[in-house]
Amino acid sequence: MRQTVIIEGRPVEYEARWESYTLTGADGSPNALISATGYIVPDDARRPVMFLFNGGPGASSSPLHMSAFGPKRFLTSSVTGRRTVASNPFSLIEQADLVFVDPVGTGFSRVLREEGAKPYLSVHGDVAAVEHFIRQWLADHKRQESPVYLVGESYGGYRLATLCAHIADLDVAGLVFVSPMLDATACTPSPGNDLPHVFELPTMAVAAWAHGRASAGIRDAATVFDGAQAFAQTQYLTALHLGSALAERERVAVAERVADLIGSPVDSVLAANLRVQSEDFLRTLLADQGKLVGRLDTRIIGPIPPAPDDDRPPAADDPALGIGRSNVIHSDVLADYLRNEADATDERSYVSLSLELNFAFDWRSEHPKPDFYRNPTANIAALLRARPHTRVLVMGGYFDLATPLAASIFAIRHSEVPSSRVEVLRLVEGHSLSDDTTLATAADAVRALIRSTL
Repeated sequence: MRQTVIIEGRPVEYEARWESYTLTGADGSPNALISATGYIVPDDARRPVMFLFNGGPGASSSPLHMSAFGPKRFLTSSVTGRRTVASNPFSLIEQADLVFVDPVGTGFSRVLREEGAKPYLSVHGDVAAVEHFIRQWLADHKRQESPVYLVGESYGGYRLATLCAHIADLDVAGLVFVSPMLDATACTPSPGNDLPHVFELPTMAVAAWAHGRASAGIRDAATVFDGAQAFAQTQYLTALHLGSALAERERVAVAERVADLIGSPVDSVLAANLRVQSEDFLRTLLADQGKLVGRLDTRIIGPIPPAPDDDRPPAADDPALGIGRSNVIHSDVLADYLRNEADATDERSYVSLSLELNFAFDWRSEHPKPDFYRNPTANIAALLRARPHTRVLVMGGYFDLATPLAASIFAIRHSEVPSSRVEVLRLVEGHSLSDDTTLATAADAVRALIRSTL
């Protein structure tokens, strides 16, 4: 269906097309459908193509699609809370054709038989399905000569980094990582792993500042973040590295500094052995007000829920996630939009997010050898060596405690990707792009990436 959107004062005419492909098992029988919504400017077979996907695992592409870069976006009434669809002046459609991919089990990407989703609920199975879609789409649309850009948000960043091992034969011009999870082991809390605490401290400091519990007198998030990060990657990192060899006087001094940064009592920091767990921080920062601080966006707060359910991780209570006590979010507004404006044929509800898929996901690699460290960023470096003109953009928000900005910076700096080919964009934002000002900044950065590679 042909439509028009105004971008930077100029009309852009495009076609909206929902498409799906069948994924088959080893015996050739259909397992599932993988689908996407494409926005194509007609009559330009060499135009750049951008494939975009979110994370989860278990998340559809709807945040990038309808809140960031698609030609239409959701607007929510501040009075009724009702969502409507409107033109998006921040869309990237004037730069590239856009294809928003929904992995199996999300969106309208449905399972065709019992256990049909299982082959794709793993790191390598998920990547294989998305790669299949990308290659099939390029072939069907005769776009093999087009420059390709790929955008992955959250777990989508891990998917994209893993995918890089398989797509060096494509004309990959640019990679965009939005609030990405990259070095999974380095940012996973576990006994003996101190890096997550180093990465989380700057974001916790920004959260405490935003709620008036620390860093009084500082006027912007960037200053709070930079100060906390400077401490985190020097004195704090050294103290944690020393473990039980840390002198008591130094231990108390570090605890006092941490407490000052994150608005917690010194005794609590000492009781946590200097390693305040992020979930404890979120639940205690505003406990005197009966409020829980958001993980995906620490500016968002909600009532402290009942004791966590053993069947759900505490992060599921995140007020910034907005999933309530359900494990699945559906979007009737997006379903209707896709049927009416992109000719989608599926009559079911659109699955925006499924924690059920997330809980069932298999994080093991496809290799039979033990997988002690899970970090696919070496694939990014390998792709850039194979394609000398490919460039990388990494962006993240100061208020994101789900995939902290410091963790993304660490991962990309330790990936062997040349710093000259990477831009890191720090945003006054949470996990997803939502604020108009930061969305405009992010869109301009992606446009600049595209222009620099053509």
